[in-house]
Amino acid sequence: RTEVVTPKIAMAPPPVKEENIGSVQRDFDAMEKDAIVDDINEMWRQMRKRDLLKAAVKGEISKSQYVSQMYKKLTSPIATIGIKDAEATSEDAEAALAAQMEKGWEMRGFGNKYSRTVEIWAFVLKSIIKELRLKKIKDKEEVSQKRKELGDELCTGLLKLGPTFIKLGQLLSTRRDILPIEYIKALERLQDDVPGFSGEKAKKIIEQDFGKPIDQIFKSFDETPIAAASLGQVHKAVLQTGETVAVKIQRQGLENLFKSDLVNLRFIAVILDKLDPKTDGAQRDWVRIYEESARLLYKEIDYINEGQQAERFASNFADTPWIKVPKIYWDTSSKRVLTMEYVPSVKINNIEEIEKRGIDRKKLAQRSADSYLKQLCRYGFFHCDPHPGNVGCDEKEGGRLIYYDFGMMDEFSVDVRKGLVNLIYSIYENDESGLCDALEQMGILAKDSDRVSVERISRFFLGEFQSTLAKNDDSEEAKWINQLTPEEKRKIRAERRAKLGADLLSVGNDVPFKFPPTFTFVFRAFTSLEGIGKGLDAKYDLTRLAVPYLKELLELREGSAVKALVKTYATKLGWRKEDIEALVTQPRQVAYMSKVIKKLERGDLKLRTRTLESERAFERTALVQSTQGKLLVASALLNAGIALTLAAAPVAMTQAAFSAAALYAAQFPLGVLKIRSF
Repeated sequence: RTEVVTPKIAMAPPPVKEENIGSVQRDFDAMEKDAIVDDINEMWRQMRKRDLLKAAVKGEISKSQYVSQMYKKLTSPIATIGIKDAEATSEDAEAALAAQMEKGWEMRGFGNKYSRTVEIWAFVLKSIIKELRLKKIKDKEEVSQKRKELGDELCTGLLKLGPTFIKLGQLLSTRRDILPIEYIKALERLQDDVPGFSGEKAKKIIEQDFGKPIDQIFKSFDETPIAAASLGQVHKAVLQTGETVAVKIQRQGLENLFKSDLVNLRFIAVILDKLDPKTDGAQRDWVRIYEESARLLYKEIDYINEGQQAERFASNFADTPWIKVPKIYWDTSSKRVLTMEYVPSVKINNIEEIEKRGIDRKKLAQRSADSYLKQLCRYGFFHCDPHPGNVGCDEKEGGRLIYYDFGMMDEFSVDVRKGLVNLIYSIYENDESGLCDALEQMGILAKDSDRVSVERISRFFLGEFQSTLAKNDDSEEAKWINQLTPEEKRKIRAERRAKLGADLLSVGNDVPFKFPPTFTFVFRAFTSLEGIGKGLDAKYDLTRLAVPYLKELLELREGSAVKALVKTYATKLGWRKEDIEALVTQPRQVAYMSKVIKKLERGDLKLRTRTLESERAFERTALVQSTQGKLLVASALLNAGIALTLAAAPVAMTQAAFSAAALYAAQFPLGVLKIRSF
C-alpha cells in the first residue's frame, strides 16, 4: 500500500484573523474556537489544489498519488465549521447538536467566501459521485437501500450547509418528477424537522429588538420551540393582555450567509444560461430567475414585510370561511420577530390524523386547488411556497385550510393576470388561437413569432388535454380511450407527434417563447399542490378539479355574471361584435382579395417559402461544426493552463484558463446530444 504524501505548499495558507471571525466568536469557548479556526484553514488548504497539480507535473509525486489525493478530497466528508459528527442519544445531546449546527451556520456567514465555495462544491461533487456509483448495481432492492442511506446523507449535508440550502432541499422535496422516491422521503424532513436554537438565544433576540426584558413583553414565554424551519423557529407565548400567540423568531447571521451563498448560486445561474441549449423553443433567462429568487429570499427575512403580506392575503379571502390566516399582533413584532395568533392544526399531509378527525380528504384536495386558482387568477397575489410545512387544516367549516408562512409571496401584473384567465379559459374551450393570444398578453410568446407553427403545436397539445379530460367522464370517447392498450396509446401519440416535426423545428429555431422568472414559483407551487393533492386523494387531477371554476373565470373575465351569460349566447348565435363587424366588412375584404390575386397574376407580389428539410440539414451541419469548435477551444485552453502552471504564472491566469476550458468542455456532450436528436 503506497502512502500518499502531500507536497509542501509553496505559499502557506494565511491564518484566520480574530477580527474575521467577528462578534459570533464570543459565544464559543477557547477549545471550540480553535477547532473552527483549524477547519477554516483546512478549507483554505483545499483551495490550493493547483499546487497538487504542479507537484504532479514536476514529478514530485506520482500520477497515482495525485489522483488518489484528489479523489480523497472529493469523496471524503465535507469540512464543517462548528459541527461535530456525533449522534444524539438523548434530548440534551440533540439540543447540543442543534446548538453546534446553529453556531456553524453563524460562523459561515462571517467566514471566508472561498472556503464556503469549496464546501458547497465538494458536497455537490461528492453527492453526484455516490449517485453515479449506483448505476453499476443491478439489484433494485439494493439500489433502493443505498438511496435511502444517501438520502439521509443528502438531508444531513443540506442541514450542515445552512438555511439557503435547506430552502433548496424543501423545493427538491416536491419534485417527484426528477428525484427518486427515497431522496424525496429524506428531503421531506426538511419541511419541518430542522434543528432549532436555544430558548435563551430566542429570548435574547426578542430583548435586543424591543429593548426590554422578556417578562415585560410577554406574560409567559415557552422556551421550547413548537416548530423550527430553515430561517427561524416558533415559540408559544401569552401576551400581557391574555391572548395565546405564536412568536416567530429569526435565526442570527442569515443576511451574511445569504451574501456568501448567493454568489455561488449566481455563478451556477450564469453557467446554466450558457449551457441551456433552448432546443424546446423556450428562452429561459437563468440569471433573471436567480435575481427574482434572491429578491424574494431577502424579503423573506424581513418579518415586517411578512406580516403585511399575511394581512393582504387574509383580506383577499375574508369572505372565504374555509381559509384561515392567523392575526398579526404588531405591538410585539419587529423585523426579526413576528407575533401572530396561535392556531393549532393538523399538517395537511398527515393522512392518519386527518382521517381520525373525520375531515373529508377529497374536499381538502378540491379546496387546495380552488384556493390557489383564486390566488393566481382573481387576485394575482399568490403563495410561492405552499409545501405541507406551511399549510395545515382542522375540522372547522368541513375542512378548513390554514396558511402560516407568508415570507415568500409574489404577484402578477394586471396584463399577466388577465392573460392567465384567458389562457385557462382557452385551454378548456379548445381554442388554439385564443391560447396564443393569451400567451402574447402574458409576455410568454413573442409577438413577431411564427403563429402558424405555434398554433399547430397548440392544437396538438389541446387535443392531448381534451383526451385527458375525456378519460374522466362517461362518454363513448372516454370508454374507447380507456379500452386502448398502452402500446396503442403510445402509437397514437407517436403519430400525432410525427405530424409536428416541421413545426417543432421551426419553433425550436425561432425561440418564440420567453420564460418570465415569476413563473418559476408558480410551477413550484403547482408541484407542491400536486403532491399534497395526490396524498389526500389518489384520483386527484387538477385539470378535472378546475372545470367547476370555469364559470367563475368567465364571470371574472367579462366583469359580471350577466355579461358572461349574454356573451356566451351571443357566441353561439353569431351575434358577437366580431361577427357583426366581419359581416359588414365582408364586401371590402372580397375586393381586397381580388386585388391580391391580380398582383399575383402580374408578378407584382412575391411569396417567400421556407424549405424546412434544407434548414434542418444546415442546422445539423452548423451544430456539428460548433460542437467540434468548442472541443478544440477546450483542448487549447487546457494546454494553455498546463503551460501556465509549469511556468509558475499568476494564480488568476491559470484558474481563468482552466475555468474557460471546463466551460467549453461541458458544452461538448450537450452538443453531441443535440446532434443525435436531429
